[in-house]
This record gives sequence, structure tokens and C-alpha cells, in this order.
Amino acid sequence: MMDFDGDKVRKSFTDSVVETFADMAFIDVIPENDFDGEITHSGIMGLSFKKPGEGSLFFYMTKECKKQLVENIYGEDWFILNDMEIDDCLLEILNVLAGDFLKNLYGKDEKVSMSFPKLYFDDEELPAVENPFSFIFNAEGAMFSAKVLIRE
Repeated sequence: MMDFDGDKVRKSFTDSVVETFADMAFIDVIPENDFDGEITHSGIMGLSFKKPGEGSLFFYMTKECKKQLVENIYGEDWFILNDMEIDDCLLEILNVLAGDFLKNLYGKDEKVSMSFPKLYFDDEELPAVENPFSFIFNAEGAMFSAKVLIRE
């Protein structure tokens, strides 16, 4: 297991979020480190990873943020798409973002092993997460948050 500090985790994750949203959905994302309001999410996306390190990450997305992502990727109105298309799109974004984060954190040459991304309806469904790194982002006005757990 590699030894790294919290700043490296934060930078690796933030860079991955910003790059993935820009590259896949043409959405500019900025971290909101001083945000002290409340974000009402409409579902949680998550996955776990086992290589090169072990941990989990979870995204708490507002409906506005999910809608913006899906519409930009598909080039279609949210209401034209069926639930499976919407879910597949969101989970693929998570999959790409998680792979990019792990490569940023551990190095480009490391092999990555991740679970399939999963949708959760509320926090009670999530596996226990102690002392995660917490993030808040602004995606062109649509707020969302994330948690990352790295097990040493």
C-alpha cells in the first residue's frame, strides 16, 4: 500500500472530477471548499476499489446536476430518455471518473480493480464509511457532493 497525504487525495480526486465532467459532458466544475449550505441529493452513486489501494467513493447528486450531465452527454432532453439510459450514463461517468482518480493517485502504470458502480437511494444503504474525505462541487450552478474513503 502506498503512503500518501490528504492533500494528494484531495488534488487527485478534484482533478479527476473537473477533467471527467469537462471531457465527457462539457461541464465546468469548480470545488466549493467554503460552501456551508445544504445540498439535497436525489440518489447516490458509488463503487469500491481493491487495487492498487482499497476504498470507496460516493457521489451525492442533485437532480439538476444529473439532468445536466445526461442531457449534455446524450444531446437529448432528459424526458425523452428512459430510466435505464439515464442510470447507465451516470454510472459510466462514475466508472471513468473513479479509474482516472485511482490513476492520478497511485500512478498511471498501476493496475486498477473496481466494483461495478451502483445506485443507492439513501445513506442507510451505503457500506460503513468512517473518516472519509468530503468534497462539494459546483457544476455550472448545479451543486453536488462526494465522499472518498481510502483504507490504509
